[in-house]
Amino acid sequence: LYKGLTGYKEYVNKRVDNVTQSNASSIRAGPLRGVTNVRISCRFDYQPDICKDYKETGTCGYGDSCIFMHDRSDYKTGWQLDREWEASQKNKEAEKNNINRFLIEETGGVVDEDADEDDDLPFACLICREPFKDPVVTKCGHYFCELCAIKNHKKSPKCFMCGASTNGVFNVARELKAKLAERQRR
Repeated sequence: LYKGLTGYKEYVNKRVDNVTQSNASSIRAGPLRGVTNVRISCRFDYQPDICKDYKETGTCGYGDSCIFMHDRSDYKTGWQLDREWEASQKNKEAEKNNINRFLIEETGGVVDEDADEDDDLPFACLICREPFKDPVVTKCGHYFCELCAIKNHKKSPKCFMCGASTNGVFNVARELKAKLAERQRR
């Protein structure tokens, strides 16, 4: 409903006829209401704009005043990561099929299903890189020869692989011993 010019309120006293110019500058009207016909919008740029010169050559003519980021690392986008993941999965599947085919040919059609379960157990000591002699396991689950573990514990009380504290506790690796015995029996 239009109420005419009288419908508008005057928030700032515009009468300055009788006041001198010096007094007019000292008059304060308080907080002013913002303009209603202008909307403020913000744009956030999350795209990392990289300096092309710096990326290619390692130097930039603008130096520190360059508005772009100086970065020479290579980042892969999502589709590149997906493509590499799919390729690695195909390679793993093909390798698994080749191993199964080889085992079937070697054993005459009989494949040991338990062989895949023991693949997480190592076949050599992580310190001396030789076959295990009296294997022991740490609290963190790493396997070592007994002598290698004791020698390493003298140098540092931490696990050789992960750096976790062992507190000098090395348990006999029964499952690894059973696996090694099974291997020797074959």
